[in-house]
Parts: sequence; structure tokens; C-alpha cells
Amino acid sequence: MNKLLTAAAFALTSTAALAGTVTLDAPAAGATLHEAGIDMSLYWTEAEAGYELVATYVTEDTAEPARLVMLLQEGDNVTFGLPDARDVTFKFIRTNDVVVVAGYNPAAELVGN
Repeated sequence: MNKLLTAAAFALTSTAALAGTVTLDAPAAGATLHEAGIDMSLYWTEAEAGYELVATYVTEDTAEPARLVMLLQEGDNVTFGLPDARDVTFKFIRTNDVVVVAGYNPAAELVGN
């Protein structure tokens, strides 16, 4: 019973993404994203020209972490893939004070249509 309560409390407070999406709604509040063999840690900070998003990630094929840093301004919606990760594409979206990062498989999306 104690283990069940601990697991439920962890699930309610965890920032890890269950469905390949994370929402960051405060500066320096980190989260992790696990999608298609990629483990990614994310956070953003305020910069003069927008929000600076920092993503540190590893793939199944790389042992050394890689870092991605991008400036997101209000309304930005950016989509791209990462080196050594052919099966997944990531969206980075900023709306007001919220940054959303989502991973998805474009090939599976095409098959489904």
C-alpha cells in the first residue's frame, strides 16, 4: 500500500512526459522527454530577445550528450529532426509564457492519414 501511494504521488508531481510531450511554464523549471530512443532534458530561461530553450539529449546511437540551444519568441513554432535520430521529429512551440516540446514519428503520421 505504501508503494502504491508513493507511486501515485510521484506520478502527480513528475515532469517527465508520458506521451512524448512536455510543457514548460516557468523559467528554469526542467523536464525530461523520452521519445523513440532519445532521452532529452529541457529548460528555458528569459533572454533579452525571447526565451532561450536548452535541450541536452542522447540517442541510442550516441554515448556523448549533445546540446541544442534556440531562441524562441512569442508565437514561434519550429519543427526539425536531430542527427542520429531518423525516426522522430520534434516541435518546439512558444505561446505566451509557455514552451511546449513534442516528439513524433512523421512516418507513422503519414501512414495514419
